[in-house]
Amino acid sequence: MKKLEVVSFLRGFAIFTIIMMHLVKPAVTGNLKTITSFGGSGVHVFILLSGFGLYLSHLRRQSTYSEFIRRRFTRVYLPYMLLMPLFVAYYWFVCGTFDLTTLASHVFLFKMFDHTLDTSYAYSLWFISTIIQFYLCWPVIIRLFKGKWGLPMALVVSLAWATLVGVLGKQADRAWGSCFLQYLWEFVAGMKLAEVYARQPERIKVPNYGLLLATAVAGMVLTGVMGKIGGILKLYNDIPSLLGYLSVALIIYKLSIPMVNRFFLFTDKIGYEWYLVHGLTFLALRHPFYDIMPVPLALLACWVVSYMAALLFGRLLTVLGIKKKQQ
Repeated sequence: MKKLEVVSFLRGFAIFTIIMMHLVKPAVTGNLKTITSFGGSGVHVFILLSGFGLYLSHLRRQSTYSEFIRRRFTRVYLPYMLLMPLFVAYYWFVCGTFDLTTLASHVFLFKMFDHTLDTSYAYSLWFISTIIQFYLCWPVIIRLFKGKWGLPMALVVSLAWATLVGVLGKQADRAWGSCFLQYLWEFVAGMKLAEVYARQPERIKVPNYGLLLATAVAGMVLTGVMGKIGGILKLYNDIPSLLGYLSVALIIYKLSIPMVNRFFLFTDKIGYEWYLVHGLTFLALRHPFYDIMPVPLALLACWVVSYMAALLFGRLLTVLGIKKKQQ
């Protein structure tokens, strides 16, 4: 496989399925809604690859914590803040609501401690809180979880946190259920892959179809069963969810359909911008489009507009120097 091409493909694929879930899930019911929810498992792959990318960069060029935070906040926080006026304008002029506390919670990031604020403006914005928690705790994470025992330790921490959330009955509370500790093991697993890749890149290979198919089926079945039962059990389905979803994505990658692979590789280039703009785009356009066209066409129109908005937003970030120009 080409150097790190699979990583770009997986990021693009993950963003695509997450956004498709946000688009389609409100428009369907029953089993189809449950099936659509599997697209949200892309968040596990994205956290895995975040750990991989950040730690690989760390191994190649160690920087101070202040440099690390400056780079990550420039890439993640500034684009997020550039969109805040649009969110405020939508809720103020379209919905007739304006709450200074809600706005401040996004600007100063204390929304990550309150479920009602963490999912305000657009439900998908909860992820910004989670990934920034990883950035803030970065020095502690690399100090405590590097080495051969790092991944088992991280898995214990994540399972312990999930148990605590369940015991306290907070599984429906995003501020608890989406704390970075819930996903710590995935992030550290990405770090372990980075360690292997840095030493022996040839060892990072896509498994064969047989293994991928078996893991995909087992992961999806376990995820579905645990999700169906719900309750505290749902808190432990991250492992089969990650393995099942990742296997499906890798099968699609190995099929090497040129148009498909090119689309996901390109989508990776605007993935974060698309993630930021899609929530507001869907909020603003879904119902007006429903009024003038059939639901399937309305969904397609929302999808196309959100993708175009991401392209334009990415271009703006490049012009402002926030994002590097794509080669």
